[in-house]
Amino acid sequence: MYRRLLDYARPYWFRLGVGIFLAVVVSLANGAIAYLVKPLLDSIFMERNMVMLQLLPLLLILVFGGKGVATYGHRYLMLWVGERVVQQLRSDLYRHLLGQSLSFFHRHPSSTLMSRIVNDASLVSRAASKIVADLINQSFTMVLLLGVAFYRQWQFTLISILVFPAAAQVMNHFGKKLRLLSRRSQERIADLNEVLQESFTGIKVVKAFTLEVSETEKFQHVNGKLFRLTMRGIRADEVTSPLMEILGALGLAAVLWYGGSQVIHGAMTPGTFFSSLTALMMMYAPVRKLTRISNAIQVALGGADRIFALLDARDLDGAAGGARTLPGVERDIAYRNVSFTYRPEDGPVLTNVSITVRKGELVALVGPSGAGKTTFVDLLPRFYECEQGSICIDGIEVRDFTLESLRRHIGVVPQVSLLFNDTIHQNILYGRLDASAAEVREAARLAFADEFINTLAAGYETLIGENGVTLSGGQRQRLCIARTILKNPTILILDEATSQLDSESEGMVQRALDNLMKERTSFVIAHRLSTVIQADRILLFERGRLIDQGPHDQLLARSSLYQRLYEQQFKVGNGATSAAGESVASLGKKELA
Repeated sequence: MYRRLLDYARPYWFRLGVGIFLAVVVSLANGAIAYLVKPLLDSIFMERNMVMLQLLPLLLILVFGGKGVATYGHRYLMLWVGERVVQQLRSDLYRHLLGQSLSFFHRHPSSTLMSRIVNDASLVSRAASKIVADLINQSFTMVLLLGVAFYRQWQFTLISILVFPAAAQVMNHFGKKLRLLSRRSQERIADLNEVLQESFTGIKVVKAFTLEVSETEKFQHVNGKLFRLTMRGIRADEVTSPLMEILGALGLAAVLWYGGSQVIHGAMTPGTFFSSLTALMMMYAPVRKLTRISNAIQVALGGADRIFALLDARDLDGAAGGARTLPGVERDIAYRNVSFTYRPEDGPVLTNVSITVRKGELVALVGPSGAGKTTFVDLLPRFYECEQGSICIDGIEVRDFTLESLRRHIGVVPQVSLLFNDTIHQNILYGRLDASAAEVREAARLAFADEFINTLAAGYETLIGENGVTLSGGQRQRLCIARTILKNPTILILDEATSQLDSESEGMVQRALDNLMKERTSFVIAHRLSTVIQADRILLFERGRLIDQGPHDQLLARSSLYQRLYEQQFKVGNGATSAAGESVASLGKKELA
């Protein structure tokens, strides 16, 4: 763990070296202060030496002044290096997490991941900056003061350091306990973040069902666990100070008894005694501080444990990706005996699915909820890896293409619009970051979003809030479509893109989707008659199997399951289809192409 943290500091070795050098200067100044006690007492007060009286005050001013400048430089440089280390650690962790697969994010709540990036890294920040600076400073100070004490009177010093093994045992015992408590406290903080995130993002549900009291009780329960763990850590941390005070008092008592008897019997001068005593008393301060520093380091390493555990995760997105670049779809997309399971205990989600989709074909996917439709389309951009079988584009497995080139050619419009807390312009620009402002506006026009954007006071620079909270459902979905139009993919995946919209919004969004689907190979998970009827082919799924396929009229004539779905979801007159949808349905496929 220490070595891994040190690796992050290697690029800043020069600043680190200067900081350590200045720590040595501070320690030398402390040693000089203890060393000057003997000439101060013996030469001035005992021998009444006027030269020393004039010289020693100047020396003390120089020593304390040099110590102050060196302390500032040392602490500043060490803090700079520490904050740089944490900045790089956070960046590496964020980059690493974005590279993980969707399965990884399903297993780790986003609140837990955010806690590790923010809270755990803050603990490491203390260890890598202030704590390390104090550790270096106090360690050098203790060694130099110990050297002064040995130089003045080695027998005297040996008696005083007999308590050191006991002090080391205290530090080791409570350090281990604090590291464990730190890890557990960070876990409780992650739980606290999870409760907060769920209640704030679902605040409309909380208020609609009057769950404020229930959510408050849940928060207080987790908060109480965190409080109890924190207090256990405080007790373990604070008990070390009085224990070290007692051990220090035992050492000083032995020193006073031995040194006092030596002075009384004339075996030691008062100057030597007080110089040694000053060095030892100054040395006990670093020892006490080092105990607290050791505790703080163990707390910080509890956070580092959790950070490096994530950095060591290897559930990488597209880890088996090849080196070929996908130029686009020239002929077809083929699923060959594809099977997939999320969890073995739940059984397969897809079983032995085989289908070939021609370039430019519009394919609708229908079936009961949980039939495997979304999983089927998620395997194409490799959000998940098919366990058996293969998916090929123009005869080449998708695993052989680089993940970047594969996904560059695939556009996804989800059922629930996903927008960022940014401007409208920036949200559309996510489709292609190098696009010009004119291209962004053209994509918005094709998505029929330009008309409502121009009615806003700030236009394209309007901030839309978290997930576009200031916009209607239809407006949000049209921005998602504009973003996909700007990306200009050759393969399109629509996952029930209009299922949650009212009739008026659906009509507008359907027109935008028609623009989007032109001359593209499209997979559409459909809940509306318009999309089903205009499809070149309909794939009918049930319990993870592709049980039938064909045009609407043929399936309606031969499949009892499709007839039932048609009656329940698609049939005109039951409230599931809008007038706008019917008008789109009447368009010929040739005209749409």
